[in-house]
Amino acid sequence: MRHLDRFARAAFGIAVLAALGACGGSEEPPAGMRPATEAESACLRDIAKAAGTTDIALISSESSETGTMVKARVGDDRTHWDCIAYPDGTTGEIMAEPHMTEG
Repeated sequence: MRHLDRFARAAFGIAVLAALGACGGSEEPPAGMRPATEAESACLRDIAKAAGTTDIALISSESSETGTMVKARVGDDRTHWDCIAYPDGTTGEIMAEPHMTEG
């Protein structure tokens, strides 16, 4: 019986992936659904240090020639934090966004 249950879940997963692929499928997975890039990891590390907690989740990132803007949720109140990761491996402008929380 367990094998049928696993098979059904696998078949459902394949069907979902096929349906998503038919929708254009070239988009990158959401930030929380893929491994963090080096820039994202650097910002997450430094945001965690500044916030004094490891309860942190990547929201998004946007790369440009000058650096990568990273947005994260931090702590129980899910406060939004920003950080910029630069090509040389440093980070800067790490700050909580005032009154930006998720419930």
